[in-house]
Amino acid sequence: MNDKTKSLELDSNSSQQQRQRIRNHLNQFGSFTTAYARDYLDIPSPAPRVFELRHNEGLNIQSVWTTDTTAQGYKHRFVNYILKSGVYNKGVANDE
Repeated sequence: MNDKTKSLELDSNSSQQQRQRIRNHLNQFGSFTTAYARDYLDIPSPAPRVFELRHNEGLNIQSVWTTDTTAQGYKHRFVNYILKSGVYNKGVANDE
């Protein structure tokens, strides 16, 4: 492993690292909002990463619309991503 590869593993904003941050957060806390992902996980657009985790890894992540306050104090509608048990099944609502 060279210095560039090591740097990417430790401090990267690659899709792979973004998915890992989402995985880690969901495993520890169970959910996050789009605002939280942008402000605290450094993932500007979490929807594509969630899509990849669902469709490529089978994570059963439910999307629920909610109202949240941004770090700047403004209320907006965001998606709350919630990790559920089981495997994601494309086209079937897995919200148990």
